[in-house]
Amino acid sequence: MPKEKKPAPSAAVLACYNAVPSILWSGLALVPLSVFCYQHMARPWLWGLLGVSLLGYLVPKTWFRYWQLSQSPRRYQQLGVPVIGRFTQHGTVVNTLLRRRYPHYRHVPNRRALRGLVAGSYHMERFHVVLLLFFGFAGLYALAGGHVGWAALILLTNLGYNLYPVWLQQYLRLRAPTATTQL
Repeated sequence: MPKEKKPAPSAAVLACYNAVPSILWSGLALVPLSVFCYQHMARPWLWGLLGVSLLGYLVPKTWFRYWQLSQSPRRYQQLGVPVIGRFTQHGTVVNTLLRRRYPHYRHVPNRRALRGLVAGSYHMERFHVVLLLFFGFAGLYALAGGHVGWAALILLTNLGYNLYPVWLQQYLRLRAPTATTQL
């Protein structure tokens, strides 16, 4: 009797499951920042700080190792980075929900997918570094303008929405050393 092929989730199903944490975290971080920028930031400052932040996309990938927090996964674990990873795209919660419906699903089923994950981690880290810069500049602008509450809120959202995701990408690459050497 031939083996029955197990169903795999479609790309649309994967996108929907992974969109939920992305939209949730983005809303929690970007809505307050947008409100602050709209209500309190002079437009020339907004465009100038955004432009300076976007320069982060020009940073070469080889520089990423210089700002890596640690060469040991243990340091990231002490800071709770894996806990944050549970509640992100392709995180433990999303993968657990997918496996309930598709028991054989694996986000990283082979070495090729692992290399793709590592390559994508650089893109995600760069994205969050750019936002880390912009949130930081906006927080400083708020502080300079006497908006201490806004500055505190922007700082907190910057930690959760940008700094921890940067560390998460670094942590993921540390856990996949064989894939990084083959890039």
